Amino acid sequence: MQRILFLFLVLTLCIQPIFSEVNPNSLGLPKEGYYIITYKNYSINLEISANGYDVRDGSSNEDSSGQADINYWIIPGKNKIKIRLTERKGKQKEGLPKEAEVKLILGQKGQFPDEGIPLKHFQWPDQTQANLGEWTELEFDPPFDPPSQLWKQAESISLTKEKETSVIEFASEFTKILNTKDPKKILSMIQFRAQDTSEVRYYPYVEADELKSINDMTKAIGSSWKLNTKNIKFTLLCNNQILSVTDHKGEPIITSKKGASIPLYLSWMNGKWVIVR
Repeated sequence: MQRILFLFLVLTLCIQPIFSEVNPNSLGLPKEGYYIITYKNYSINLEISANGYDVRDGSSNEDSSGQADINYWIIPGKNKIKIRLTERKGKQKEGLPKEAEVKLILGQKGQFPDEGIPLKHFQWPDQTQANLGEWTELEFDPPFDPPSQLWKQAESISLTKEKETSVIEFASEFTKILNTKDPKKILSMIQFRAQDTSEVRYYPYVEADELKSINDMTKAIGSSWKLNTKNIKFTLLCNNQILSVTDHKGEPIITSKKGASIPLYLSWMNGKWVIVR
C-alpha cells in the first residue's frame, strides 16, 4: 500500500508540470500579433473609437457585425477604446431586443478573431451598465507595441491657426503631386506611411511594389484629384501625435471625379507635416 501511494505521488508530481504548461496564464501573452476589435449591434446604434480613431461612426441605423484591425492606432502606454450606444432614429420594429457587443482580441497571423486571446469585453445590456448616449471607456496597457517608428519621431501637436494654415498648404501641394501622375513624386510624399504601415502589419516593404501600386492608381484615376477646403475639421488622435483632416462630416477632403478618396492622417516631424497613416 505504501509503495502504491509513493508511485501515485511520483506520478502526480510528474504530471502536474505537463498540465501547467498548457495553461495560458503560465505561458504569458505573445510578443507580436494583431489587435482586433470585433463588434455586433442589434436594434441600437453603436459607435466605437480607438485612441480617437473612428472604428465605427455610429450613424447607421442597420444591424451589423464586423471587425477592425487597429494595429495602426495602438500607442505605447495606456490605450483607450470608447464605446457609445444611441437610440435609432425613425420607427423601429417592435419587440426586437436591443443588444451590442464589442471585444478587443489579440490575434495571430492565420487565426480567425475568435481564436485569439480576449483582452477586453463590452456586452450590453447583459454584462455592462451603460447609459444610452454616454461614452463608456475601456483602458488597457498593450502586452507589446506593434513595430513602428512613428511614436518615436512624431511630436505632440498643438493646433494653432498657423498650423491649420500649413496643413491646408500641405494638402494642396499633395493634391498637385497626385495630379502629376508621377509615381516617384507621389511615393516621396507617402514614403513614411508606406514603410511604417508595412512594419506595423509585419509585411516587408518593397519599393517596386509600391511604385507599381501607385502607377496602377494613376492609370485608373488620372489627374482628377480635387481638394475641398470648405468647413475643414481637424481632429487630434493617438495622444495628439496624429492629426486627422476631414470635412465637417468626417469625409476625406481629397477626392477624385471617379469616386476615389484619400484619407489624410498627418504627424509633425522635424518641423514639417508627414503623411503617416
